[in-house]
Amino acid sequence: MSFLNLFPVWGTLAVIGVSVPIIIHLLYRKNKKETDWAAMELLRRALVVRSGQIRLEDFIILLLRCLTLLLLAAALLRPILKDSSLVGDQRVGMVVAIDDSLSMNHGATTRFEKAIEKARKVLGTASPGDKVSIVFLNEREIDDQKKVPLRAADYDANKVNDVLDTAKSSGASTHQSNLENSIPLLKEMSDEMKAGTKEIHIITDAQQSDWIGLSSKAKNMLGEIPASIYIIPVNSEGDENRSVTSLNYVSGSLNNSGVARFEATVKNFGTNDADAGNIEFYQNNNLVRRQTLGTIGSGESKVVPFLANYEKPGDLSITAKISKDSLGEDNSRHTVVNVRPRVRVLCATDSIDGGLGTQNNDLFFLESALRLSSGDEENGIQVTSVDSSDLTLEKLNDYDIIILANVSAPSAEIAERLKKFTSDGGGLIVFAGDNINPEKYEQNFGNDQDSILPGKIGQKTSSDEENQGQWSLAFPDSDHPLARAVKSMTEEMVNDAKVKSIVSIEPLPGSQVILSLVENNAPILVSKTVGEGSVILCATSADRSWSELVVHPVYAIIIQQAATTMTSKPDSRLARINKTKTISITGAKPASAALGKLSADSEGTADTNKPSVQLTSLTNESFKAEIKAEHISESGIYQILGLQDSVLGAIAANSDPSESDVRVVAPDVLEQTIGAMKNVSILEGAPEQKIKNARKGSDLTKWLLTLCILCFATQSILAKIFTNKISKGETDIATSLQLSNVAAARRT
Repeated sequence: MSFLNLFPVWGTLAVIGVSVPIIIHLLYRKNKKETDWAAMELLRRALVVRSGQIRLEDFIILLLRCLTLLLLAAALLRPILKDSSLVGDQRVGMVVAIDDSLSMNHGATTRFEKAIEKARKVLGTASPGDKVSIVFLNEREIDDQKKVPLRAADYDANKVNDVLDTAKSSGASTHQSNLENSIPLLKEMSDEMKAGTKEIHIITDAQQSDWIGLSSKAKNMLGEIPASIYIIPVNSEGDENRSVTSLNYVSGSLNNSGVARFEATVKNFGTNDADAGNIEFYQNNNLVRRQTLGTIGSGESKVVPFLANYEKPGDLSITAKISKDSLGEDNSRHTVVNVRPRVRVLCATDSIDGGLGTQNNDLFFLESALRLSSGDEENGIQVTSVDSSDLTLEKLNDYDIIILANVSAPSAEIAERLKKFTSDGGGLIVFAGDNINPEKYEQNFGNDQDSILPGKIGQKTSSDEENQGQWSLAFPDSDHPLARAVKSMTEEMVNDAKVKSIVSIEPLPGSQVILSLVENNAPILVSKTVGEGSVILCATSADRSWSELVVHPVYAIIIQQAATTMTSKPDSRLARINKTKTISITGAKPASAALGKLSADSEGTADTNKPSVQLTSLTNESFKAEIKAEHISESGIYQILGLQDSVLGAIAANSDPSESDVRVVAPDVLEQTIGAMKNVSILEGAPEQKIKNARKGSDLTKWLLTLCILCFATQSILAKIFTNKISKGETDIATSLQLSNVAAARRT
């Protein structure tokens, strides 16, 4: 037996309630005042015969009154007989959780439609008086009606069907499934229900990515929920699916005009090899290329390059789209990069006495690499070189990137200005060298997570004779834009880049290692995002004094891509659907802005009802735009529009690639995942009868209340009968007074 209400609270009240009649009885006896007078002796003799009978009757009434209060308190505790349904009323509290993620749209008859019908059958086992909750497992807020349309509501078949019909007509959402974060909500909804039998029904397609990766903490919480948990799988006819899992900018200067390289990755998530059909590339909403993909093996991917030509600055949008299959929502992917009219770079070193045009200067190879593709000085990369001592004279906001090459120790004032510069969106690159003073850098920039530097600079080390005095650059495994550019080269060619000396770098929290060495895995290039900007720390020099890297093709690629990445910030315009996104836009902040969606299948802006976009000034020449999650519920290109629909900026919204893996967990694997959780069962086929048969437990509340009323009525009747009985036929005034006191005590 268990109790739905707290035993300590209601048990205490029961004790107090039962003690009240006893206390009243004892107080009445204690407070009697005896006065001896002549006639009293005669009265005492007359009553002595009846006193035993009166005590017995009083005890019966007292017992019934105590039992009445005890039954009332027990009823308020709401006791449940767990293993029997023969006595009492069976009341069920049901939580029906329906997977509402993007993968549930798979199939001609979608998995979500099948899940709704399963939910309808499960809820059909409820009876009037039962409590039901319906929750959709998506990323919406708990107070959103689309997530929890019913919560601990009295069962009403019409209302339940209305909720399910509305959901079915709307279809599954584009949200990501997150079983891990849903379990605490299911526990909370189960705990709040007052019912003898509690059930949680999870109706899902049981994706491998959800169940296999479930943490031990989540499994333990699921197993500890005091309810019967049923997992009800729903599947489509098959698990074949092809998806565009990524569309990345790879290389290209993104300055004024030129060519940029993008790569789309198409993956076959199915269990069979499949003809992937065609892939189409759209540039600024115009179809520019179509290519046959051919056959892609099961579980394999195919990378398709695409070169985009652009002739003017602004946001460049690219869409890759494959032939439609059983899950159309992931057949396209989008990206947006910002093409800038020019990039202004300020280079500083401790001494430029050797002259800017000589190889003896620390900046010679750096300037050459920056100007490599800048035939147009006005619109390309504009480079300004100064002595580090003149940094205090420069207006840092006049530049997009600042490079410190072998600068011994920027002053505390310059360090503070650089912190503000990067936080406001600027880029900072620091090269090592013989002049570097690690202690001064640590003193002025800090050495913890609040430092703008991505790592703590250590002492200089050089390669020994065992490595022929040189280390080799390792092929990158990072997904950083600079690493993606280096990956365009062969591994052998990357390994051919040699380094003689480095400073040790201890990466700080929030940093990312882009490049490292083969021999000792020492970081060579480390990056960190700081506010709206970024910082790159290079462990070797910008000239040939410490490495031969500067005469290798990889050096020019790194420098050019660093200039592009730090200014255009290619990944900054990518958003996840149903997630709020904030981007920085160059220009004066307009009075207002709206959001419009472009479609590769339509002309111009698709939306007629354009939601507003919140704008906030950053500087006099830039502002940020915040796009709310509810306004980007579908994948596509979204434009921030100003007056007369002028385009201020754009973002690309995409679904989570993990939702494309529609393969379901095999029954035996799902059984292993559940493990020793005795309260969890898997229901295949028609679940209704299995659910009904498994229900046990009854609520004794009504029975106890009925007995309470009967006891109360019985003691009232007996009190009246006993009182009338002892007073019948008495004419003596003194005797009548004494018996009246007994009657009054019984009424109390």
